[in-house]
Amino acid sequence: MNENLFNHRHPLVSSSYYIAMLLIVMSTTNPIVIGSCFIGSFCFRIIQLRGRRLVRSLGFPFFFLIVITVTNPLFVHRGGTILFFFLGKPFTLEALLYGLQMGIMIATVLFLFQILQTVVDSEKFFYLFGKRFAKLSLILTMIFRFIPLFQQYFQELRQVQKTMKRTQQRNLQEKASYGLDLFGNLFSWALENAMDTADSMKARGYGSFKRSSRISYHWSWVDTIYLFGILGMLGIFLISLTKGVYLFNYYPYIENVTFFIENHWLNYGLIFLFAMLPTINSVKEGIIWTILKSRI
Repeated sequence: MNENLFNHRHPLVSSSYYIAMLLIVMSTTNPIVIGSCFIGSFCFRIIQLRGRRLVRSLGFPFFFLIVITVTNPLFVHRGGTILFFFLGKPFTLEALLYGLQMGIMIATVLFLFQILQTVVDSEKFFYLFGKRFAKLSLILTMIFRFIPLFQQYFQELRQVQKTMKRTQQRNLQEKASYGLDLFGNLFSWALENAMDTADSMKARGYGSFKRSSRISYHWSWVDTIYLFGILGMLGIFLISLTKGVYLFNYYPYIENVTFFIENHWLNYGLIFLFAMLPTINSVKEGIIWTILKSRI
């Protein structure tokens, strides 16, 4: 079953879609636009994981969402609807909703980067940028590669320390010493692996000539249709953005969301459909796969 909408498309098409999604999310503070992109990325991320590492993957973006939502009205006291006073400062509804919008935007960006990392793997990334930006592609790929390796090595160190019973020490000074030792081991391991990788790539002549890829991705007319559709949707959004269609004010009072939907329902409908494309495709493929299995 093909769970990814761009699984058989050219890497340029898949990367263009998620870059367009990132541009849309980070270009406006309109809650309808950000909410649509959040729902689309969140639903597709759940379909991707399907219970595997679900809590760990979703917990990090939602942690930022909650922290930003709660802390924004503690530092920003603008807004005309005062809910209560905290330490003599007003806690306003507008600041709370603006913090919620910012938290959803950050969570959406994290979800999109997580999906992009799975859809456009290192081989596709090198295929797209390895010829023109060889060193930059290597650095970015190493960063993406070392994040899961860093987490894995951290867990291994924790298991070793548990075996040595260092984590059971109650003294604050001993706990601080344990944390510094753990950080030092992780830092030295990361530097050592980075130097080994750099020396290995240099010995193989990486970056001294144009790099070829072991996999060849052929461009088809379907890729052209997808790319023009993505660029067309991004162009419609940018034109509407310059005309002030997505301009939304939170202060001093938050504007009526229903008014925006009623007057620009087509724009918001296209954005929601654009954000839900991978999820709709996955659901469609799942239904077709279930029907085909029932006929066997």
